Amino acid sequence: MTGQARIRQPGDRETAPGRIALVQAFVNSVNVEFGPDAFATTRGLARWMERFGLAVGEAGVTEAGRARAVELREALRALAREHNAGAPDPEARATVERIAADCPLVLAFDESGLPGLRPGRGGVEGMIGQILGIVVEAAREGTWTRLKACHDHRCEWVFYDRARNRSGRWCSMAVCGTRAKMHTYRQGLKAAASR
Repeated sequence: MTGQARIRQPGDRETAPGRIALVQAFVNSVNVEFGPDAFATTRGLARWMERFGLAVGEAGVTEAGRARAVELREALRALAREHNAGAPDPEARATVERIAADCPLVLAFDESGLPGLRPGRGGVEGMIGQILGIVVEAAREGTWTRLKACHDHRCEWVFYDRARNRSGRWCSMAVCGTRAKMHTYRQGLKAAASR
């Protein structure tokens, strides 16, 4: 992950491996159920970028840039829901494509002389370009679909499914998994009582 920042995962799950951990941290920049939202303000987004070693740029974070980051975050969360048996979300895909058009990646060589892609701009656009570049890289590596939004609609924390058969459904079996099982149990009691 760029920078050294790590975010504690529910149920003591491990953070996603490699560069896709930055995408996970980006989407989890808000706790849907309890808050807070790191991108609620331009200063909050700038602090998040600094925490993860991403250059804020000379112009800083604008309100338009902050809004674009939030829009991308929620579109990526929708795609992570797809990875956890959610319905396809063409609107989320279109949003990602639209935002990507303003955040180009360019060819660059690393220290060893190997070509790769890097953001063509700095600031929020550069950060978004880097996030999207990692998504493409993860899709090619087969790790993108392991990034899933918790199946509990109240939570939607994005976790990395390390199960061999990719069967993970909840960010934490102890919290969200138990809550889902209790809900199913109560529904069964209600159904039995109404007979």
